[in-house]
Amino acid sequence: MLALSFALPFRLSTAVSRPPRAGQKFLSGRVVLRYSPARMPETHNAILLAAFGSRLPGAEASLDAIRARACGLYPGYRVETALTSGTVRRHKGAHSRQGQSPEDILKGLAREGVTRLAVQSLHVIPGDEFKSLERVVAGLKGGQGFERIELGRPLLGNAADVRLVAQTLLTVLPPRQPGEAVLLMGHGTRGRANAVYQDLADELRALDPLVLIGALEAEPGLAAKVDELRTLGAAKVHLMPLLFARGVHATRDMAGEGKNSWRAGLTRAGFTCEAHVKGAGEHPALAAVWLDHLREAVERLEANPENRPVA
Repeated sequence: MLALSFALPFRLSTAVSRPPRAGQKFLSGRVVLRYSPARMPETHNAILLAAFGSRLPGAEASLDAIRARACGLYPGYRVETALTSGTVRRHKGAHSRQGQSPEDILKGLAREGVTRLAVQSLHVIPGDEFKSLERVVAGLKGGQGFERIELGRPLLGNAADVRLVAQTLLTVLPPRQPGEAVLLMGHGTRGRANAVYQDLADELRALDPLVLIGALEAEPGLAAKVDELRTLGAAKVHLMPLLFARGVHATRDMAGEGKNSWRAGLTRAGFTCEAHVKGAGEHPALAAVWLDHLREAVERLEANPENRPVA
């Protein structure tokens, strides 16, 4: 026997023997369908939260948390998620919801009646993944069924964001003894976008010289940070990811036991090392920055009859 499961926007009740009242319909002699049109969700407004994604179980904590907050802030909006990494999507499976590309999800939302859409990047910098998402959004303007569409910038989207995030990071650092340093791991990228890490490093240095940031897949990498830590005279280093989720990079490349991890490299260099793997999106204070960018996108969406270009 084939069992079907689906969600209905109404309650089912059984054993009804009198005629249906207003707001009820008979499905059979024993089943009444009750519905409340005022409670049915509006589908013409939607938010899409776009994150890089991770293959690791449990790495969805950042995305789940920020989605829950977005649902609470925007009850009149349908809130969906998408993963921008092709590698992660292939791991999830092409036929799964998480295996769909942001473009496919956006087009699906249009087919389902969404006409106003705010897309919020959950990336850290405006690197390759964000630029790809930006192109997808730009390609859907003025077509595909959307009347209006807006894109929220990533965590470090402009100079003001860099200053704000530097200040915010100091509020989420682990407890330290005097002289202990913190080394943040960023992902790193190609091209000019990688310079955002240096901008953040400069802001952090002005606030606390013992808080540093390096890049996993770009410069300055771990070797440069080891030299800087020695110059500072730090004996103990706290490692933290400046990555949205606690995925492979945070748990393996930063905090892992393998010889190529940042933790192992710092230990070989003579430092006592303590790793903290919580993703940036799991810190409410940092998540609030992404959510503020979403707020700006929603405000543009609701006050943008001509659908101006993406900010």
